[in-house]
Amino acid sequence: MKTLKIFAVLSLALIFIGVTAVCSKTNPNTDNGSGMIKYQVNVHSTSPLVLPPEPVYVVITDENGNPVARPQVFTPGTWIYTFGEAGPVKGVREARMVLPGGRIFPGYPYPDIQKGPFLSGHTYLFNLYPVDQPPDNGNEN
Repeated sequence: MKTLKIFAVLSLALIFIGVTAVCSKTNPNTDNGSGMIKYQVNVHSTSPLVLPPEPVYVVITDENGNPVARPQVFTPGTWIYTFGEAGPVKGVREARMVLPGGRIFPGYPYPDIQKGPFLSGHTYLFNLYPVDQPPDNGNEN
């Protein structure tokens, strides 16, 4: 009987700990306590990309094309890039992939564009879909 009571108390304690752990998890789209805006860029590719010899960057820019955070070098196999910006801010944010100097990446994914306000402590998701070949602009060479 004493063993049964011990197991009952331990079981209740484990249930309490589990419920507390689940309930204390924060939503990624709510205040993270940092006062920063987070942008998460997900790069989706169904096949290996043919990359140029120069680096390809994942960037977040404002409506004027100015980076709002340090660009990150795209690395095959890394599909999530996180950026931060002091906030809150209003305006437009664009996620895109570019070559040095802001030139268009040949496997150009169309940018993911969102209009704010962007609130401190929130995470905003962007999705890019690069392709193996540049978009066909009607030129045949």
